[in-house]
Amino acid sequence: MIDNRNSRNDWQQFAPENIPSKSSMSQLEQFLDSVSRQLPKKQPLRLLDLGCGNGAISKQLYEKGFSVIGIDINTNAIEAAQESFAVADEGNPHELKFFAGDIASEKGLLTDAQLFDVVIGQLVISIIGNVDDRNNLLRNIFKSLEPDGWLYLSASGISDTINNQYQQLYDADYELTKERYTYFSRNKKGEVLYTTHHFSETELQSLISQAGFNRIEIKCNREVSSRRPDEAAYFYYVTCRKPTSPLSNKQ
Repeated sequence: MIDNRNSRNDWQQFAPENIPSKSSMSQLEQFLDSVSRQLPKKQPLRLLDLGCGNGAISKQLYEKGFSVIGIDINTNAIEAAQESFAVADEGNPHELKFFAGDIASEKGLLTDAQLFDVVIGQLVISIIGNVDDRNNLLRNIFKSLEPDGWLYLSASGISDTINNQYQQLYDADYELTKERYTYFSRNKKGEVLYTTHHFSETELQSLISQAGFNRIEIKCNREVSSRRPDEAAYFYYVTCRKPTSPLSNKQ
């Protein structure tokens, strides 16, 4: 049976060079340009890259002037990132570091007390596991942000209305996943790689709001599928902020 599969094991087993990654950064770059103009003029801004894989995108963010920490559960990927990209000059706040860690852990993300101005997660919330893992992820992000800090998320959207292949995937795996719009991403041999969940805008808005974030903005784009370049899919791009105080947590 694969209905109780361990998503953490799935991601730990990937070779660093084979970890799926959304290569397009146009939405992320627009967001970061906006953040750089709106946040206080302190340099460099501290950024946490969740599910950083082999660190390639973290490196690009570092080169844009952010001080970056990348975190991923795949220890081999983190070792590759440390060997290829890590930059840390003593006394220099502009740094690029990588850590292995479980971003959906109930214990939190990092052991130190560092807080971040910006946290990003590209498609992580869609492939991290079950609903408990998604809630843990958002709680951990909330704890890791400075008050008034920014969160950027991208997520896969329910796409059966524009792509019948997704309807077939949703239906085929429902008896195992027990969750609508959740299915198993497989390789060409039909072997399960990891669990994927596609969101409605309402579900995504609710999860993020319940985690404590406000000023939530969600944009939906029709694009090619990240793993099926000849097929259409919906993607959500979310920006939101951690309130400056609990009383300010209003939409």
